Amino acid sequence: MLAEDDLRLSVGKQIVQDTHLWRQVHPDIDLSGIDNAAAFKRLRQDYETLPASSSLGAMSGAYLTKLVLLPTRSGRYFVVINANFIDVGVVSYTQPQQQTPTFEVFSQLADDTTPHLLHFQGVEIQAQFNKPIVLWVLIAAKHFPTPVSLSIYDAAAFHEFQIYNNGLTIAAITIMTLLALLALLVFVSTKQKVALTCAGYLGLHGIGWGAASGLIDDMFNISINSTYWGVMLFPFAIACASEFVSDLFDCKVNHKKLFRILRTFSIASLGVGLVMWLLPFSTAFFLSHLLAVMWVVLTLTIGIKMLKLRDFRAKYFLTGNLLYSLALVYFTAAHSRNFGDLPYSELTVVFALSVDCICILLCLAEWFKLQQIEFNRNFHMSRTDELTQLGNRFALSECVTQLKGYYVVVYVDLDGLKTVNDLAGHQEGDRLIVETARLMRQSFARSGDVFRSGGDEFIGILNVSSAEETEDVTKFAHARMQATSIVLNKEWPGAGVSFGTATSVERSTANDCISLADKRMYQYKSKNKKMA
Repeated sequence: MLAEDDLRLSVGKQIVQDTHLWRQVHPDIDLSGIDNAAAFKRLRQDYETLPASSSLGAMSGAYLTKLVLLPTRSGRYFVVINANFIDVGVVSYTQPQQQTPTFEVFSQLADDTTPHLLHFQGVEIQAQFNKPIVLWVLIAAKHFPTPVSLSIYDAAAFHEFQIYNNGLTIAAITIMTLLALLALLVFVSTKQKVALTCAGYLGLHGIGWGAASGLIDDMFNISINSTYWGVMLFPFAIACASEFVSDLFDCKVNHKKLFRILRTFSIASLGVGLVMWLLPFSTAFFLSHLLAVMWVVLTLTIGIKMLKLRDFRAKYFLTGNLLYSLALVYFTAAHSRNFGDLPYSELTVVFALSVDCICILLCLAEWFKLQQIEFNRNFHMSRTDELTQLGNRFALSECVTQLKGYYVVVYVDLDGLKTVNDLAGHQEGDRLIVETARLMRQSFARSGDVFRSGGDEFIGILNVSSAEETEDVTKFAHARMQATSIVLNKEWPGAGVSFGTATSVERSTANDCISLADKRMYQYKSKNKKMA
């Protein structure tokens, strides 16, 4: 007859909540030799005298439970212990007429024969229809952050859970790791600190969750329980994240108060991370999660503030952090008795974090985009004459060094500028300069480039396809400059241009051509003065 506390195994999944489920094993009992059936049997003899625990949430130590299961079908069932920090784990079960109990070790360091399951530990039990199974489970850990319930699946439900849980976890951790490597490559290429702190932010989160989920131990078979590393590495990830946010929004230059806050938070996180290795793990766990809460609040505040300032790098930053924050709320709710069992709580957090990492890399891309825009703007300004928007002497120098083939140089000096400045003021003189630049640009727009090389001097570099064409282009330049003088003289009497030309056929270098055109310009100016 099935007792009131016994569990009937039906199709799918059953949850055994941890309320008064576990009994505490005395701390003085040595569990180092518990990996054999005889030693475990001796431990079970005192089960009825062990104190019952209301819940394992925020507890530590070793705990034992006994369940009676009644299968409604024959076949395989899987018992999943909903805890990722397990230093010692043992399962033993018997059925009627079974003389020797089935014994299984499933701790983080001895799970080679158990089903591969990230974030949790699981063991397989064989059942016969309607024959009760007496199940014993022992677990021990430095800290149980949440209540430790037991989930019992039939084979189909377990494999579905295993595929989703493992597949999405591996995908999320892979995304974080690859994004970190990409950010690191960007740093190698650009030597920008923001890329390095981004790589640290993404990479330490990826490694941390790889460790916390048990993936690193499964891959490398490490001799210590690496699931604790996720908590221990978190402050270092936050230190990198704080520096990244400071670099991302150029806080050192544009938001000095925020820069000081983030730098202090980064140093404090680094200090906490170093001290945590010397503290009991339960204390380290508390500090790490306190740091996480503070960081979430800080990042959401920063994201909202930057959006208000129309810094649109924050759109990705705020989206990722908001999603991560909601995942943490879900994770907390999943381990609260008020909401019951919520599926995939650990997976929800790690997957939300992977999306957050994608958003962080998009922030980095946006930062480089803005840097490129700023560089292009500065590059343009450094090579552009502010008054006329023509190329300046720097732009002319670059053009000259790149000249190849055939070309015509036009050297122009503006006449009458001093008179206009003296009689009408410098503002009118500037207008004369701007109009001269406009007319030259209009004249030579299809032929080449025009530069303002000095206060009242301009140089045109006209491209020519062949040596024979240089004569025609030279005549064209003369005609256009004479027309320019006429137009200027109509609005500013006495104003005009003196000019000289030279071709690549006449001189072997561009600088020699410019010198020759300059000489001819002065000859032209002297001739006009004599005629006047």
